[in-house]
Amino acid sequence: MLYRPFRHCIKSVPHAVGRVICGARNLILVISVSPALLPVSMARADTETQVSPEALSEAERPRQTIAELDWVPRESFDKRLRDSIEPYCEGTYLVPQYGFDMTLETPPTPAGSKLADLVKARAGEVSAETGSFVRFKDGVEVQQGEWWVQAENAEMDRKTDIMTAYGGMIARGPRVGFAGGFMRYNFKSSLIEIENADYVLYERHARGEATSIRSQGADVIYATDSSYTTCSPGNTSWSLLARSLELNRAEGEGYARNATLRVADVPVLYLPYFAFPLDDRRRSGFLFPFIGSSNAGSGISVGAPYYFNLAPNYDLTYTPQYIHRRGILNELEGRYLDPRSEAVLRAGYIANDEAFAENNPDKSSGRRFGVDFEQRYLVDRQWYALLDYNYVSDTRYIDDLNRTLQIQSETHIRRTIDVKYAGEDVELRTRFLGYQTVDPNIARVDRPYLLLPQIYLDYDINDDLFRYQITSEYSYFWRRDDEIEDPARRVKGSRWRTQPSVAFPFSRTWGYFTPKLKLDHTDYLLQDRLPGEDEHISRTVPFFSVDSGIYLDRKLELFDRLYNQSLEPRIFYVTSAQQNQQAIPNFDTSVATFSFSQLYNEDRFFGGDRVGDNNRLTLGFTTRFNEYISGWERLRLSLGQIFHFSDREVGFRDALGNERSPGTEFDGISDDSKSALAGELAWSPNRRMDIRVDGLWDPDTGQTELGGTSVSYHDEDYRRIVNLTHRYSIDNLEQADVSTILAMTDTTSFIGRWLYDLNTRRTLATIYGLEYTDCCWRVQAMVRSILEDDNKIDHGFILRFELRGLGEIGSGLSYALEQEIRNFRERDNYRQTRYNW
Repeated sequence: MLYRPFRHCIKSVPHAVGRVICGARNLILVISVSPALLPVSMARADTETQVSPEALSEAERPRQTIAELDWVPRESFDKRLRDSIEPYCEGTYLVPQYGFDMTLETPPTPAGSKLADLVKARAGEVSAETGSFVRFKDGVEVQQGEWWVQAENAEMDRKTDIMTAYGGMIARGPRVGFAGGFMRYNFKSSLIEIENADYVLYERHARGEATSIRSQGADVIYATDSSYTTCSPGNTSWSLLARSLELNRAEGEGYARNATLRVADVPVLYLPYFAFPLDDRRRSGFLFPFIGSSNAGSGISVGAPYYFNLAPNYDLTYTPQYIHRRGILNELEGRYLDPRSEAVLRAGYIANDEAFAENNPDKSSGRRFGVDFEQRYLVDRQWYALLDYNYVSDTRYIDDLNRTLQIQSETHIRRTIDVKYAGEDVELRTRFLGYQTVDPNIARVDRPYLLLPQIYLDYDINDDLFRYQITSEYSYFWRRDDEIEDPARRVKGSRWRTQPSVAFPFSRTWGYFTPKLKLDHTDYLLQDRLPGEDEHISRTVPFFSVDSGIYLDRKLELFDRLYNQSLEPRIFYVTSAQQNQQAIPNFDTSVATFSFSQLYNEDRFFGGDRVGDNNRLTLGFTTRFNEYISGWERLRLSLGQIFHFSDREVGFRDALGNERSPGTEFDGISDDSKSALAGELAWSPNRRMDIRVDGLWDPDTGQTELGGTSVSYHDEDYRRIVNLTHRYSIDNLEQADVSTILAMTDTTSFIGRWLYDLNTRRTLATIYGLEYTDCCWRVQAMVRSILEDDNKIDHGFILRFELRGLGEIGSGLSYALEQEIRNFRERDNYRQTRYNW
């Protein structure tokens, strides 16, 4: 090994044996002279750069792109690697191991140089010419740090520390690869300039070509007359062609100017300016435009959302969109988040809805809007506040225009202000609750009361023997009564309810026994009562209950597996006195639909306007099978039944026998001596399948009063999902619900749901279609039909087109399918987590 100053070193290289180390300004150059060991593909394309005729000749020779060189087809993988990539991908990019061993026992350190400046070079022939140039021929490999350059020939200028490579040039660096006919590389600044170039971003599965590329290291890449796609080599499903392209990996964003989106080599969209993500960081810019059908009666819509990344903890999305026959709808979504609070504002506004104005000539104009605002605030660990406000300008807004507002109800829009304190023994809650009724068919008399306000207090103390609890609630109920014709239904006023109780909880590992005494006292101060009716009403009902249970378990072996089986019988008794409550109005109370979850409740009423007369005993049990080692619950079976020792005479009827709440399905009055047998079954044969059964069975009639059965299955990677549901009620309801995702091939899946009414033998709703997915894009084309209330069928077509690495074109189909098909969201989450789709 020899070390010499650069000016004397190069002349001796052709005659050197092994390696020669040369000091070149601030660089350390290690040169190895050997035959060309690695065949390098020949170059193509012309270049205007002033280089030697030999370089031009090499640059014009045809070559493979870096994407073609580093692409490995799926069939070449072993099983381990094949299982690590998406099943719908034809292959993936693999960076070849590069570099060569030219270790220095004692690296020289000329003045001003660093070990990181070490440049290693290997070529079949090295020569020095007059001046500062060094020529490498017959297969060149040059390495500096993480950068590795291959070419047929190269030149280095020791004055500028710039290397020129030509003839099958390939450069690989951190997470990026380049190829081209001609390249300049500055060893000091890491500036790379390539003509007739192509590139690969390995971690983004992206590639492209350009007439020229300029890159400052691997962080920022500038390309002229370039393309960008995430499709595999040779696949032209989609590409973005841009006059100017910037791939800023430091910021995690790409910028295309004067760009055209091409699908199957056909131009479909011109984009003067377009920003797209290169990683998962948030950034300002246009999101992908969408084209799709909107809600019934709204026609086709076209929009272009713009995202404002205002700060790390708040952002804004503005979406102008044109809707056929309606005009321009402007929608806004703002989000705010800090350690103590979070807020979301959603709003929509259209200045002149032409279709709405035409169909509603009685309206003053076609101006329509909607607002949805929600804020949660954590004052400290004990104080919590919630504001939820919603408003729409008219009753048809949700059906016609809603795309952004998170409003689920189609009858009453909820508004609330809620402040809550939760201490160790005390919980205090104050809320104001109101509604906007958007269903015009609901009469004023049937609309809910507003709570202005409701104050709730719960004080709970446990000592060594007893548990003391006081629950108190004050509510003021109000609603407009100017359109209520029945004077008896115009009542409003306040209700003060207090429930002190004392319990003696006795608990051991094998069981528990808890007797409890409770007093339920309520005072009413009413307004707008009929003449002769009391404005002040009081009611006091004492309760006594006993809740007891035993826990038994055993070790059990079934089908060569160890389980822990438990048997948990439970006995619950409750009695309460009967009170005449016919004079009390009903502000917010209902009778719960009986199910297994109601077996152990103290009262059959929800709300404070009725307190049930009880004298009943509940007998029930639960048995569980848990895997002995992991504790995973494989099977749970629960059964129970209520036995009544007296009739239930408290209901919603007034003194004349009229219903206080017309339309109530069950008013709470009954003389049955026992309830139906209520049961639940949950069985997981394996980690991918769940079976759920619940129902009510009358042993006297032998009839099933209410029942539901569901079977859900998915395979390991969610490529096959099947959901089967059957619902039954003795009150003329029986429905079948089937939804599925079935992978027909590695790339094509069928998606569908069918809801069928077995009584009327009519289809209530369907959604079905195909999904195609490969490594660079996904398209879902769905047909949807819904039976409306007027027995008309609303048909629609939904299209979602997603480009990997850019975004999606669609109409909210993903959210719709999440609601329609169980495990659809889990399927997308699985892809995102495992494959970074």
